Amino acid sequence: MIRALLSAAEDAGAVPVEVNFLGCVTAEDVADRIERAYSGQLTGSLRRWFDGLVRTLRPTVSVAPGGVGVSAQARVGPPGLLDRLALPRRVQERTGRQCVIAFDEFQEVVRIHASLPGVFRAELESHGRAAGYVFSGSHPGLMRGLFADRRHAFFAQSAPVELGPLAADQIGEYVAKRFAEGGRDPGEGLGPLLDAAEGHPQRAMLLAHHLYQRTAPRRAARIEQWVAALEDARREAQGEIDVLWEASTELERRVLKVVAHRSVALTSREAAERFGLAKSGSTQVAVERLVGHGHLVADASNRTGRRVIDPFFAAWLRGQ
Repeated sequence: MIRALLSAAEDAGAVPVEVNFLGCVTAEDVADRIERAYSGQLTGSLRRWFDGLVRTLRPTVSVAPGGVGVSAQARVGPPGLLDRLALPRRVQERTGRQCVIAFDEFQEVVRIHASLPGVFRAELESHGRAAGYVFSGSHPGLMRGLFADRRHAFFAQSAPVELGPLAADQIGEYVAKRFAEGGRDPGEGLGPLLDAAEGHPQRAMLLAHHLYQRTAPRRAARIEQWVAALEDARREAQGEIDVLWEASTELERRVLKVVAHRSVALTSREAAERFGLAKSGSTQVAVERLVGHGHLVADASNRTGRRVIDPFFAAWLRGQ
């Protein structure tokens, strides 16, 4: 989704840059990640200009006395980071073009130091029309709090974009097109694929991949190929499911099972009798924690008012 947006921005004349902060543990890491993103994604004369410019910026790390090793003590908002956050202004001064910057896995910045987002805001709010920003991350709770909690620097500074399930007709059209490009037809597998994916982008992609692998060239998939592809995809995803299950508390497991079954209310007698889920404040805390970690999402069609985001995980829970 981010790359589609950046591609559209580039078509409109902007300079697109995607920065992924996953794995950053210091402010210096953050600065280095931004620099590498520009270096790897700028092209042509702009890239050559940047190669020269970056040599004039302050280093992203602190060298230890005597030049041996690197200081392990992180500083909040080192000058090297400020230089790199200011790059969109430099690009606009050079080219007159606006930048569109996508900061992915931005919750990692929050985890490094509580005041580090304030360093970002102090620089970014001075950019005016020099740049537009997209903030995204895989921890919905942290991302939501960053922009909705008054204690955080970005409070009320951005509009959230909720991404619901993909429409079945859009997935079907795309899958059929990609199969046709490879001389194949999803055939009898397309309908069950759309049902099993439930609009989940990654699971739809995984199912389509395995169905494609199971379908012979110049042939249409039969139901036998679909069944085998579904088993292949679920086997590939099982490791993720096992890790999630092991990391869940006993109460969270009970909540997940009730939500996955879809027809049982969380506070009902049936939830208590079938799943041992007592009606208590702790249950609501567990629900909120699972929502914050991106495992549950609101869904009015479910009696619990929630839905397990991963359809593979939900199917596995129903089978336990």
